[in-house]
Amino acid sequence: MSPRWDDVNARARGLATHLVDRARLAQLASAPDLPALAARLRDIGLTLAETADPTGAELELAVRRRAAGALATLGRWTGRRPELVALLFAEEDRRSVRALVRGAAERAPAAQRVAGLVPTPILPERALDELARAPTPAAVAALLVAWRHPFGPPLAARAHSPQPDLYTLELALDRAAAAWLTQVARRVGGLLAAFIRETIDVENALGAMALAGVPTEVSPRDAFLAGGRALSLELFERAVATRDPADAADRVARAFGSRALAAALRQRRDDARAVEDAVLRARIAELEQLARLDPLSPAPLLAFALALRAQTVDLHRVIWGVALGAPPALVARELVTAA
Repeated sequence: MSPRWDDVNARARGLATHLVDRARLAQLASAPDLPALAARLRDIGLTLAETADPTGAELELAVRRRAAGALATLGRWTGRRPELVALLFAEEDRRSVRALVRGAAERAPAAQRVAGLVPTPILPERALDELARAPTPAAVAALLVAWRHPFGPPLAARAHSPQPDLYTLELALDRAAAAWLTQVARRVGGLLAAFIRETIDVENALGAMALAGVPTEVSPRDAFLAGGRALSLELFERAVATRDPADAADRVARAFGSRALAAALRQRRDDARAVEDAVLRARIAELEQLARLDPLSPAPLLAFALALRAQTVDLHRVIWGVALGAPPALVARELVTAA
């Protein structure tokens, strides 16, 4: 008998009704200043202290807490399904630890290191704040080891030198996340396993494009993440060997056939962030379509999880766009959330 997803899908659909559409995000971006933006954010349900002069960091923290609350709600409903817990939180934790390691290596201010990071039950807000105060990547790794986080040991093994190579650390983190999710994929099968394999394929596609654009002594074989299905090691190596991000994008996109993901990888190939945004948008659209075709599958849950990530990114950009006086049209044009 196949697993039932009715309860968690119902919760995900309920949470999805509180997501903000693109038109409302654009309206938020047109706020003349942060106090006006704070008022508009309260109107859409964010919890913000009443203050005459809110800071961008305070607004951004409210966004992070809202996203964390949604994930925590889903976590309570998936507590007896560890495969879902891994899917919901492993990717957010990977993004958080990656940013914190980079921030420590660059000696960035603690507030800057946590900007845009979403707390999870595994790495809650207090843990992220403590990691953000760690003086070195080795200190970040040591805390994770002490907390028995699975990303700790692989980072600690490579972060012990006074000036560890940042790319090597990030690659170790990516491998740890891929290994964690691959173990889950072997247990669950079905759409969840396909989603995990696609996530690893996407990381390899983006990685090949990045490696093709910079001179490096890293072997493509060493940079390839095991666990995907569509993008082979051979194709990955050929893409990197082009030494041109646009050519590499064309090569890795072929692995995804005629899917929207292929078009997303080829979109604005000179802008890594724009490609990542397009890929996220394409994955959300495909999952939403699948949720309509097979509403009893875990597609509604996965679609919501990615849509929540997109909204968090968008609200982060809106807040700092208003704080820095960026043209609203420019901020609106960079939104990930689809119309």
